[in-house]
Amino acid sequence: MSAPVAGGGTVAVCTALDAGYLPLVPVVATSIAASAAPGRQVVFHVLYDGPDSPIVRHIERWRHPQVEIILHRLDNPLAAVGTVSGFPPSTLFRFVVPRVLADLDRVIYLDADLIVEADLAPLFNAPLDGKPLAAAVDVRMIDEALAVQPHRQALRERTFAYLRDVLGFGDAAEMLGCIQAGVTVLDLRQLRDLGYEQRMTDTVLSMRDVLQFADQCAINAAFRGNIALLDPRWNVLPEALVDDMWDTVAPELAPQVALQRADPWIIHFAYRKPWRRWGLPASDRWWAHARRAGLGFYFARQFLATRARIEFTTLRGKLMRRLGKTRTPKT
Repeated sequence: MSAPVAGGGTVAVCTALDAGYLPLVPVVATSIAASAAPGRQVVFHVLYDGPDSPIVRHIERWRHPQVEIILHRLDNPLAAVGTVSGFPPSTLFRFVVPRVLADLDRVIYLDADLIVEADLAPLFNAPLDGKPLAAAVDVRMIDEALAVQPHRQALRERTFAYLRDVLGFGDAAEMLGCIQAGVTVLDLRQLRDLGYEQRMTDTVLSMRDVLQFADQCAINAAFRGNIALLDPRWNVLPEALVDDMWDTVAPELAPQVALQRADPWIIHFAYRKPWRRWGLPASDRWWAHARRAGLGFYFARQFLATRARIEFTTLRGKLMRRLGKTRTPKT
């Protein structure tokens, strides 16, 4: 069953990223176009920080009658924050969206490492129940915190303590509201009234030494209990699509994983990336969109370069270990 088709009107979508990730934008846009209902119009706002490049011109030439890409080149005002938990400040760029898109009242925010497999109008029109944003639960994080397998108890204890002591989720029931922020619906008017950009900046600065995932964990901490929960099919990790990978998922999450596996509406490669690793679940769908976007050869080169670096590093390690074993000690 596909996602329900909502009525007419323009759907506003955005992302915010460093210019180095711009090649992913046409892939996302192509997947949006392929899944759009007849007559649907989508405007895809892309906020990026960094120099112009041939990929910018490629994006400017990208055309589809139902999807328009609008580029917004601007400096990331959060660049001075620096690296947070190993993540570059580009991950915080999303916090400027309500201010930059001042003419909009609502927008779907999408990470760039995903593909859209359903018409986005139902997501755009999802009820927020008076809350300033909506997102799907973070199945992976919650599963780690509620793990039932004996061999995962150390992981459970660490993750449970992190969600409780750092992000402020009081108990297991509250942890079921921990969200994955790669797909969010934003009430921009309400977020502007709440001083979203400053609020998130203050949250990151005060918690930078303890956040596990910079932007996502900061959003959970700042808006815990005030986030509407989306249908889990709007943010599906590839692991959920494989029958034997999450068969032992925490019982509280089993119904959601079953929905995701049966009919994913957005597939989010949040951890392992198909342009870096071969054979990931749903990677064939990502590569199909990359080819339609005219970037198949580009990403094939990226993939081969990545594999070459991995193979070289592995070979060098083996060689150094062998040399270490065969070296004659000095007398």
